[in-house]
Amino acid sequence: MAYPTQAPKKPKRTEAIQIYCMGNIKKYLQETTLHGFKYLADSSLSNWEKLFFFAALLSCSVVVIHLISNIYARWDSTPVLIGISPHPIPIVNLPMPAITLCNMNQALYSRVANYSKDSKEYAILRYLCFSDSMTVTDFENSEEFKNNDIQISDFITQHAHPCSRMLLQCQIGSIVYNCSELFREVLTDEGLCCSFNTLEPEFLFKGKFHITKLIFPFFFSIYIWSYHIIKALPRNSEFQPVTWSPETGYQSNLPPKYYPHRTLGTGISMGITIFLNAEVDEYYCSSTSGPGFKLSLSSPIDMPQVKEVGVTVPLRSETRFRMDVIRSESATAIRSIKRQQRQCVFLNEIPLLYYKYYSKRHCENECQSAYLIRQCGCIPYHLPPIYSNATFCTMKSSFCVERAQQRFSRALTGSCLSRCMPSCFDLTFMPDAFSSSLTSRNYSIQSPLLASMSREELSNIAVLHFYFRESVIHSELKNVYIGLTEFLSNTGGILGLFMGFSFISVAEIVYFSVLRPVFKFVVPKKYRKSAHIRRVSENKNWLPDEITKATRKSIQP
Repeated sequence: MAYPTQAPKKPKRTEAIQIYCMGNIKKYLQETTLHGFKYLADSSLSNWEKLFFFAALLSCSVVVIHLISNIYARWDSTPVLIGISPHPIPIVNLPMPAITLCNMNQALYSRVANYSKDSKEYAILRYLCFSDSMTVTDFENSEEFKNNDIQISDFITQHAHPCSRMLLQCQIGSIVYNCSELFREVLTDEGLCCSFNTLEPEFLFKGKFHITKLIFPFFFSIYIWSYHIIKALPRNSEFQPVTWSPETGYQSNLPPKYYPHRTLGTGISMGITIFLNAEVDEYYCSSTSGPGFKLSLSSPIDMPQVKEVGVTVPLRSETRFRMDVIRSESATAIRSIKRQQRQCVFLNEIPLLYYKYYSKRHCENECQSAYLIRQCGCIPYHLPPIYSNATFCTMKSSFCVERAQQRFSRALTGSCLSRCMPSCFDLTFMPDAFSSSLTSRNYSIQSPLLASMSREELSNIAVLHFYFRESVIHSELKNVYIGLTEFLSNTGGILGLFMGFSFISVAEIVYFSVLRPVFKFVVPKKYRKSAHIRRVSENKNWLPDEITKATRKSIQP
């Protein structure tokens, strides 16, 4: 008796998916371009042989992961490489340094000699001249101090040695100029100083400034930048102000004569020569232990810092400052790296409150201003007024300011100073000083100005020469240490060496893990007809045996 044959049961969908996945993995192992995987799916090999190849693959994977992790750690920890730029920069394309000169005399004797010891003006003199006064409790509790509302900046401006008396002669490139056309008065942490080649206030500051009149002892116009008092350059000066920055350089369409002045060349004949008069007879007190001058060299966009880092210049001497330039620049590629990793800031990357251009010193100045406002409720005259309603410290706030500045200097970690990074583009001038005494005997000298002076007059004189040694420089270039291309090359080389990995391997993984399953389970059946079946149906001349073989080949999983 014949029994009807039962059709085989169709597997459930989950079982079908599992069967398909195992077959898909096996097919991938057999056909992948990665080395060694085909042995795991080779049915002709025993389990021990497959275990050997599996152990080899596992060992290669561990080594590859270790090597790639080392490459990534180096990429992450050292993203920037500092090297030497291959492109030389002519020195004539760079500006001259900003030179700030300060007389160590804090007040002219003829202007302060008549102040009584119980006056408010004398209290300011004690503050400027005698540093130990800030530790005397009786001085802090005295009436002339507690009720003293005189602005220290006003007192310094009216009683310090003016630039018109300090600067005797100025030369640029062996050509004599009127010093008033080159230097301007500026208040710094050292007092009233004379500054050359600094950027014009309208290009340097965001704050507003206005013109006023200074009555004592002469009438003249000055600019007030809220915290700096600068004598204006003459309106009829032949030099026109232009903008400049270490990152962008000079502006386009430069006038015939402009400042910041561009470097003319190398050697003393192409440098700057300045004759200074200290007027020792007018010394009331010195900021150091003797007479002389202090100077600071900086970039034209930086504000001078003279008190702590200034270089001293002796009197009755001729000092030559042979300068070298250190220029820092950065490749555009490092902009994509985080600031904490590249450890530098581009010029307009972090907007400051008062300065238009970012620099480490500007950031530190604003940081110190914010700290002193919190501690004492005011800002010293030499720091930027970062808030529009900020008040400037008078004499009665000086004790609070001195103590707060000492705490600020010690508390570097955790303060805003830790966020002030160097600029990605910067210009630093490094001088080597060589001094020799001025003549003390009766023989001919080259300078007519010095030849006309007596020995007593020469004891007040200091002659300064600033010049460059090299005609070209090579910048320090910050560039990407390991870029994306180098990272891919290194990792790709390791993967290719150990496992035969390539981008085709990525395409295979995408195909077998995504496209093939989608084609099997998601795409409708009417679109699944393979190319073999379509070619069979289109070719009417095929024989039946050929049609059968082609169809079987096309439907194999």
